[in-house]
Amino acid sequence: MSATDQLGPAHLGARCLVTGGAGYVGRNLIRRLGKQGCAVTSFDVIAHSHGDGVATVVGDLRDYGAVRAACEGVDTVFHTAALINTLSLYRQAERRFVFEVNAGGTGNVVRAAGEAGVGAVVHTSSFNVALDGSAAAQDESLPYAVGARDLYTLSKIEAEKAALAADRPGSLRVCALRPGGIWGTDTGSMMIRSFLEQLAAGKFKALVGDKNTVTDNTHVDNLVDAMLLAARALRAAPEAVGGQAFYITDGEPMNGMAWFRPLVEGVGFRFPTTWLPMWLIRTVARVAELSHYLGAPMPMLTVRGVNNLAENSRLSIAKAQRLLGYTPRYTSATAVPLLLPAARDFIAARQGRKA
Repeated sequence: MSATDQLGPAHLGARCLVTGGAGYVGRNLIRRLGKQGCAVTSFDVIAHSHGDGVATVVGDLRDYGAVRAACEGVDTVFHTAALINTLSLYRQAERRFVFEVNAGGTGNVVRAAGEAGVGAVVHTSSFNVALDGSAAAQDESLPYAVGARDLYTLSKIEAEKAALAADRPGSLRVCALRPGGIWGTDTGSMMIRSFLEQLAAGKFKALVGDKNTVTDNTHVDNLVDAMLLAARALRAAPEAVGGQAFYITDGEPMNGMAWFRPLVEGVGFRFPTTWLPMWLIRTVARVAELSHYLGAPMPMLTVRGVNNLAENSRLSIAKAQRLLGYTPRYTSATAVPLLLPAARDFIAARQGRKA
């Protein structure tokens, strides 16, 4: 049993609002908040339902009035909504849309929360905001990624800045959590689903990235644990946590391709041994982005996606352990085996056969 299982409305807030409630993180968070005894409202631009006990609001983060109304009477806001667009070559209309949702939407959330008398906002950021390619352990003292070019990273940097700047002693308290690649023991996450689709289609024939680099992933239940702990800390120790960012990972940096090996072999596929050179993969990604810029569909491979595999991101969770009481509930060794049945079913369905 995790320490977070003992947390209730008195620690987390009796009434909680979750933005992005139709998304993968939002759904898992709402499920846990309900188990902890909190009244929950889910806010998302997509029509959605969570069953008994969860109120749902369909609204756009860009609509301040809708966000403000959703914050009324709320004790804690968990802001998980965001657009994931990792293009580095884009039209201005694309840039404007992503920034309006990610950065402007976050500004609307913290402004509305402050005006509505909300006590705490837990903002979901990303490890992308400060990736610098360093092989050494990275902590939250590093500056934002000055070399970032993609829409997701650039907009999430502005979103985190807006969130943390809204922290006010004696009033609204805010902190930001920076997860790595988000996955879980089902096939609902973008990271797992997109990989399994490629595997089922027979397209996983070679390894990409750099075999000498490591990256960090974050099990969704670990992230939800951290969210609950952050909500408690913003009340119990606001002077230590308010205005702060925290890396939240599984605490096991490893090569991005090697991470998938137990999953690949666990569903009965052969793990490739050939590594494609980075110059080739980056070239393919640039061509894919250029093709999209000229009118082709959104590419599956982007320069940012390649860099996430090629650049080191050995992130320290020491600050979260010290100030939030965070301890990873799951690692790949304990949770990938739990994922395998769902992964086998997913591949069988894609291939039109029985698992």
